[in-house]
Amino acid sequence: MSHDQYYSIGQTARICHISVQTLRYYDKIGLVLPSHTDKHSGYRYYSNRDLLYIKIVQDMKMLQFSLDDIGEMLKNDSLDNLFIKLESKQKEMVEEIKKLEQTVKSIEQRTAQIVMLQELGNGLKDLDALVELKRIPARLVVSDRGRYACGMEPSIVRFTELFGKVDASGLAPSQNRIMTVYHENIMTFDREESDLEYCIILDNGAQENVQTRIIPEGDYITALYCGIPNDKSCKRIYSKLLQWTRNNGYVENGASIEQYIVDMAQMMKPEEFIVELQVPVRKALTL
Repeated sequence: MSHDQYYSIGQTARICHISVQTLRYYDKIGLVLPSHTDKHSGYRYYSNRDLLYIKIVQDMKMLQFSLDDIGEMLKNDSLDNLFIKLESKQKEMVEEIKKLEQTVKSIEQRTAQIVMLQELGNGLKDLDALVELKRIPARLVVSDRGRYACGMEPSIVRFTELFGKVDASGLAPSQNRIMTVYHENIMTFDREESDLEYCIILDNGAQENVQTRIIPEGDYITALYCGIPNDKSCKRIYSKLLQWTRNNGYVENGASIEQYIVDMAQMMKPEEFIVELQVPVRKALTL
């Protein structure tokens, strides 16, 4: 045996910049077998052709091929087969790049939202509530309406179920996307069982397998405040809005909405919630 044609496993590892353990693994799974094994010592020796195969394996791994795919290509090493495999891998990687770009975009949006929430929260610390009259555009929502208990835990259950439907259907939720519609009077409703509608606002169109509806565009008197929405805070803020409505010649014009301007990670820290209570209004008729 001539050592200018054959190399020990240690020499091969150094030449190919690969570990001895990896070479032994390739031998075990039949990916790259040493051309010669000494009958007496059991030592493995690799030929120049074996080194070429190792380099091919390393090259294919850099292109994100699995060891199974590489083994198949080594057994059928025609250029036609290699072209087909490379073309398929290229399409796969293009799709992966699209997914990664979308993930990067989502991270950027979430980061910007968190910065906005921090700035908004700091600005509200010295205010009881920020009251504004707004024109809110139409909102496409997937929703769940029923007679439910009103509170943090039942709300999380409802929203979790809704997000499951949204994800399964390929719909895109909007930022600041969760809200509760009160189909009863906020001042008198029973928190143990009320007509509530839990909604997720969507960015894209409806799907046949998910029921959606549109909350129409309209004028809303709104109050932005910090903290956990509860019976006391909700009624207190709602009373302020009713007072503004009466003082400015408006009347209520539909069901009130509680929109939670939060990142989903904040669901574990509701004391950091920023809530916007939205009461639809119209100008009162004058005689």
